[in-house]
Amino acid sequence: MSDSKLTFLIAHGAWTGGWSWERVLTRLHARGHRAYAPTLTGLCERKHLASPSVNLDTHIDDIVNEAVYKDLTDIVLVGHSYGGIVATGVV
Repeated sequence: MSDSKLTFLIAHGAWTGGWSWERVLTRLHARGHRAYAPTLTGLCERKHLASPSVNLDTHIDDIVNEAVYKDLTDIVLVGHSYGGIVATGVV
């Protein structure tokens, strides 16, 4: 296994949140990687932000903004289930 440290940004699936990736994040951090799994707008602990205007574009912006505001570069972008559609829009 390579000693290079990576930065992972995970877009979770529908009807879940970033919390569902906590065990994976813990393992990645233990190996020295940076890893983030933000919860998308309107879901789980961010459900108070749900509205008819929240859509795929909002979720794409969530992930893009996570990268921009945390100054993440050379990212390994992971999309799970619905998050795959989000990740495709991010790219």
